Amino acid sequence: MTDQTMRERKKEATKTAILNAAIELINNNGFTETTMQQIAGKADVALRTLYNYFPSKESIVATYIHIVVEDQAQKRWDQIVSLDSTYERLLYMCRISAQWMAENSTLIEVYALDPRHYFYGPETDEIPRSGYEDVVEKVIAMGQEQGDISRDFSAAAVTQQYMGVYYCNILTWLGNPERELLERFKEGLDIFYHGIKAASIDTGVVLAGMFF
Repeated sequence: MTDQTMRERKKEATKTAILNAAIELINNNGFTETTMQQIAGKADVALRTLYNYFPSKESIVATYIHIVVEDQAQKRWDQIVSLDSTYERLLYMCRISAQWMAENSTLIEVYALDPRHYFYGPETDEIPRSGYEDVVEKVIAMGQEQGDISRDFSAAAVTQQYMGVYYCNILTWLGNPERELLERFKEGLDIFYHGIKAASIDTGVVLAGMFF
């Protein structure tokens, strides 16, 4: 094993220790009540070292969520691909997201209220995006190849619009948690996927209804 590899392993171990310590503290004590000093103490690193890895608590949460999304995408991609339609694939992803968010509402509130995380928000090194939009874009592109998604728009453009609906449902749920997030996700997906255009109307039926 080379010295460089050993250094990289040590850095990765330190980063993991910081993430684990921070998430445990935030989940137990709340985001506002958790300080960088507390995180450093629990992770057994100097405060200066902590800031070398993460410039803020927001950065820690964003990095953690990015890792979770990446891990889940790798584990579940074969299942996603095995489903028959884009709708089913996106609904499956919504189901996984809703379950995780319900169990980690403190983290998702921190994340969702910061526009730097969003697909259409400004990109920064400090706040990584979750990577969820990359998985969605792959699913949309697959749907276009298979013919169940229009090719009138690029996969990136469709993904951007879908992510707007996705974020809206998360924010609405955070404000009104009495309705399950999955229900909101499904409603948003139904409107997005099926559209709001009315079905063709038979004029004869309309006229008959007016007189009988």
